[in-house]
Amino acid sequence: MIRSPGEDDSHPRHQRKHDEPPVRIMTQRIGGAEAVRVAIEASSRRPISLEGSATSDPSEGDTPAQSKALQGVVQGRKAPPRVRKPSAHHDKCLAPTPDLDAHRARLREAFGDTLSDEFVDVMMGKLVEALRPNQSDQLDEPTLNAGLALIHSMQPRSELEALMAVQIVATGLSGLRFLRQSHRHMTEDFIDVYGGYALKLLRLQTELIQTLDRHRRGNRQTVEVRHLHIYPGAQGVVGIVNRAPSEGEG
Repeated sequence: MIRSPGEDDSHPRHQRKHDEPPVRIMTQRIGGAEAVRVAIEASSRRPISLEGSATSDPSEGDTPAQSKALQGVVQGRKAPPRVRKPSAHHDKCLAPTPDLDAHRARLREAFGDTLSDEFVDVMMGKLVEALRPNQSDQLDEPTLNAGLALIHSMQPRSELEALMAVQIVATGLSGLRFLRQSHRHMTEDFIDVYGGYALKLLRLQTELIQTLDRHRRGNRQTVEVRHLHIYPGAQGVVGIVNRAPSEGEG
């Protein structure tokens, strides 16, 4: 505030009224109890251990029955691995067939041809954590298998690429969840907050896809150089060549 010469703090204009409450600036922060609760909840989540199924899936394999007809249409592509999830409220996953070893081999192939079952279990756990952040949330079987199908479609060639594929799926599906929440009430505050989170996550997904592409290309740029040889007696034209009009054209 700019004061005129001779004014001091005793001037009535600079004295706060007695009945006026003090101004307090509230800052958002996470309390200690909330931080402890989140840490305990996070530590209780373990890698997903795939268990064998006592009975075969009605689809008789890894591919749902409704998509059997697609196998004859798309040649050269293998159906992605699937898991069975008995409850949307829990993280337990089952193999769709009693042959657990064969299904583990399918999952190792999907996660970068890894030789480690522990790596597959950890990546499955991280995928479930991203798609079901809180233990009170629900994660149905089709959503989890859709995430596995996305990872399978990227065809990771190593554990590092498999980790990046999990990150791409996590950011993409999480961004869509925030996008849905942004227009739940169609109010400005919901759109600004949740829409902003969705935009950041979807941008991050695009950056991760570009990073994976650069990793596979090895940060190399390909420059194609073509040589045109003009032999004695021949003619060459450099520039834009327009086709001569034929007879009858104006």
